[in-house]
Amino acid sequence: MSARAIFLKVSVIWASTYLILRRKTVTYTRFEKARIIGARALQLSMGAPSILAEIPKNMIDPVEIAMLEYDEGAIPITVKQKEIKTKS
Repeated sequence: MSARAIFLKVSVIWASTYLILRRKTVTYTRFEKARIIGARALQLSMGAPSILAEIPKNMIDPVEIAMLEYDEGAIPITVKQKEIKTKS
């Protein structure tokens, strides 16, 4: 088994574990969402393996794949959000 095959297998196992651990739903602003999808699309275009097991064969655009991963909640990128202080 080649090193790349082992890496891909470990990546899929790690991604599935990450999906199980990340149960809480986080809402992002449209700007945060665009930044997350853009960063993941750049990773995919540079050769990073996809986290999802099943991607349609006709889908080759990294932005579309990143959006699909975002919708599934599979992108391992988080955003530090500032807590908004309200006047009471």
